[in-house]
Order: sequence, then structure tokens, then C-alpha cells
Amino acid sequence: MKKTILSLVLFVAIATASQAQTLFNGAQTLKSGNWSMGIDLAYADIGDGDFALFFHGGYGLGNNSDLGLKLGFGWNDAYIGLDYEKTLLVGKPSVSVFGGLHYWNDFALDLGALVTFPISNVRITTGLDFDLVFGEADKDGDADTESEIFTPIWLPLNIEVYLKKHLSLVFEGNIKLSDDAFTTVGGGLNIYF
Repeated sequence: MKKTILSLVLFVAIATASQAQTLFNGAQTLKSGNWSMGIDLAYADIGDGDFALFFHGGYGLGNNSDLGLKLGFGWNDAYIGLDYEKTLLVGKPSVSVFGGLHYWNDFALDLGALVTFPISNVRITTGLDFDLVFGEADKDGDADTESEIFTPIWLPLNIEVYLKKHLSLVFEGNIKLSDDAFTTVGGGLNIYF
């Protein structure tokens, strides 16, 4: 138990110093007909720094797949996202891939892969998160914008601690892998039904 607590503290410390977007997700998908909901507070190192509040839910579609929805408020704009996740390997570890889309300042496509390592009541998740953002930029300062595609990439680090079978705490940080990414860290609560 001491090793689990020490690992959790170390992982949260790493997460606090890392950079990326909010994911709040693991490689396990919901069983058919099951659903989840959660609430998370996330800090982003955008400009002078800012907080956002995220609400998210999921629904199990069957065949090791689920659908997720995220709503966020803060960071100078609302965030809405939808994703589909498919578990490719069930067990220890679990491996999944996901794809989706979101709108936050600009429209973006989301792609990624996750691996989750279960240790007792703790799930440690990492992977790769890639966005294809269709934005606009004012390159010469004359207020005329040009279409531009940005490709932020992150390495998510997520710890989910199950307090009970249907209730967990989630802590997340990410490592920035491209110049278009930004720092976020956060945590919250998940409920499973």
C-alpha cells in the first residue's frame, strides 16, 4: 500500500509539472448500456493562466467501445467535444484508440491511443493525444486572417483512484510534445452507472 501511495504522489507531482490538454479518460471502455459522468477542474498555462470547469459523460456501445461527450467552460471560450473509443486489448494492460472532434476557439479533429495499467484500485494511463486544429492566424499583424492548420501533440498522464466500485478520483497532467500544445493539469470526480 505504501508503494501505491508513493507512486500516486510521484505521479501527481509529475502531472503538475507537465504540459497538455485535458483528457480525463482511460483505455477501458464502458460496458454496453453503462454510462458515466464526471466533473473536473483544469488549469491551463494560456496567457497569464486560467481555470476551466469540465463536465463529461460516456455511454457504453458494446463490443469494447463507447461514446464520450465533454463540455467545458473557461479559458476564454466554451469547449464541446465528442469522441468514440475502441478497446483493442482488454486486460493488464488495456489498450485503446480514440477519434473525435471538438470546438474550442477553432474546430479540431482528435486522434489518439491509450494504455492503462491497473494496480489494485488505481488505474494509471498514458498514451498519445494528437489534434488537427483548423484555425486562423494574423501572420503580419494587419488584422487579415489566414487559414492555418495546427497540430498540438501531448503525452497524457492520468491516475484514476477508485474509492468505491462506481466512484473515482481522477488526476491528470500531460507532457507537451509540440510547440502548438499548452500546459494543463487538473483533477476531478467520476461516477459510473
